[in-house]
Amino acid sequence: RPPRSTPLYSSAASDVYKRQSEEIMKKLLIAVIFSTLAFGQAYHMQSVLGVEEGVKVADFEKAMTYHNKAHTGLGVVNTFSIVNGPNAGKYVRVAAAQWPTPLDMVDSVYDAMSNHDPVPYDKWNDSMIEQIGGMEFWTIRPDLSRNMPTVDGANVNNQGPPNFITVYYYGVQQGGTANTEYVFSKFNEIAKQSDSKRPWVAMTKTLGGNVSVYSYSTPHMTMSEMLGPHQAEFGETLQKMYDEDSDLDSKVRGGWSWIWSETWRFRPELSTTMD
Repeated sequence: RPPRSTPLYSSAASDVYKRQSEEIMKKLLIAVIFSTLAFGQAYHMQSVLGVEEGVKVADFEKAMTYHNKAHTGLGVVNTFSIVNGPNAGKYVRVAAAQWPTPLDMVDSVYDAMSNHDPVPYDKWNDSMIEQIGGMEFWTIRPDLSRNMPTVDGANVNNQGPPNFITVYYYGVQQGGTANTEYVFSKFNEIAKQSDSKRPWVAMTKTLGGNVSVYSYSTPHMTMSEMLGPHQAEFGETLQKMYDEDSDLDSKVRGGWSWIWSETWRFRPELSTTMD
């Protein structure tokens, strides 16, 4: 073992690596800033809810439907059931007055969703609801997205609103932001070369729990299309990435420490609409 004062690699090589890393980070940050200025800041607002132990799902959903009378105007919501993944059996409530929500509307939408007038005889409260983490705010990343939907949930290839949304979550490790940005950017760059019309929305969590998380989501009409066409498209894009960058594995390992996915099923009967 060398003495503590003995460098393990030359200071010159270290300086070069440091300058290269700083240059990469600078370029990525400039891209993020440009995206924000060009497209305007916009957000996805959601809350995840569970059913308290001992409460029947049918009673929970009936009470939610009645409670939805309070969610009018800017407080309207889209509701999804989570059908797989760690949160299977829970619900996601998404702000739907305007999706994504522009920065100048965030406060009014949040207030309308959280501080609405009470509904008489409302039973949908803490005795029924398991609060998972409150409202989460995700920043939309148009620079990492493609075929961006423009209205809540998107119109999937002219087939109408989606029946499902599948979301992939990436937990960025400490110091892994630059690598994560690189991999997402490269994937998006290559994927855009295909003729696929599938929407993919990239987001970074801004408030609510662990904020070192990226998500990549896509709406779809059936579950089978995520297993066949999606996997083929993903595999083709990934192969091209490896062809262009032999060091891709190290960037992935240096980017995120965990990944998991879940699929949401749209529940129109548990959602509300604008007046």
